[in-house]
Amino acid sequence: MIKIIVDSTAYVPKEYADAHDITVIPLRVLYKDQEFDEGYPGTYDAFFEDFVKSKVFPKTSQPSLELFLNEYNKAIDKGDDVFVMTMSSTLSGTNSVANLAREECKNPSKVHVLDSGVNVQTLFGFVMEAVEMRDKGATVEEIIERIKTLMPNSQVSFIPDTLEYLKKGGRIGKVTATIGTILQIRPIISFGRGVLTDKKIFGMQKAMKELVASIPEKIKRLFIIHIANTKFFEMLKKMVNEWLSKRPDRDKIEVYEGEVGPVTASHVGPAIGLAWNCEQ
Repeated sequence: MIKIIVDSTAYVPKEYADAHDITVIPLRVLYKDQEFDEGYPGTYDAFFEDFVKSKVFPKTSQPSLELFLNEYNKAIDKGDDVFVMTMSSTLSGTNSVANLAREECKNPSKVHVLDSGVNVQTLFGFVMEAVEMRDKGATVEEIIERIKTLMPNSQVSFIPDTLEYLKKGGRIGKVTATIGTILQIRPIISFGRGVLTDKKIFGMQKAMKELVASIPEKIKRLFIIHIANTKFFEMLKKMVNEWLSKRPDRDKIEVYEGEVGPVTASHVGPAIGLAWNCEQ
């Protein structure tokens, strides 16, 4: 048996994790006078209700080594191999912690840690790929090789509702944020292969059209996602459905909706986006 472990920034729904024996290692969120585990999609409402009204910016921290270590040793005691995927190492030290725990576990040769180079539902898509292959009898090595073929063309792209949170987080200056707001500039922030890029578009409608138009041809899984249940989510879903209706291979594309949690929100703020896994 292969035990699959992933960190909470994959935003794997609890129902899916339970059904497929996925262990989710939570990152921590520090907000106002509280510190808590990020948790699963569907549990973020109270945080976001306060977050969108607050001037306090959350901080985040990676999981403890002990969390990974305990899960590794439990799986090893059962005779399982362990396959661990984390968000990109360019975003967090979580991958380093997972590797350190591997070195300290009962049998490091049984533990395989992959730096996904991605985050959010793009990573969840890799988990889904691993589950499908595991359940068909694939080895850890075969699963890793397959995911590596998906990694080069898999990414997530967000359009923030406002530039305010990028300003709060120090990612853009006050002047840039003010000018951008006046001109209705909407950045499309994309992340894949461990690299963050952005493209500036004038107006939300144009930005959404640009985002949908950027979906690759050889797409396997598509996630329509949101942070803080933004009012633009329904508009994006409608655009995606219109795009899908024109695809002759519509029935072959897996389409999901997803919610992104506090750890990612601390960097982007309320936003809509698309995440995908693609063939080479």
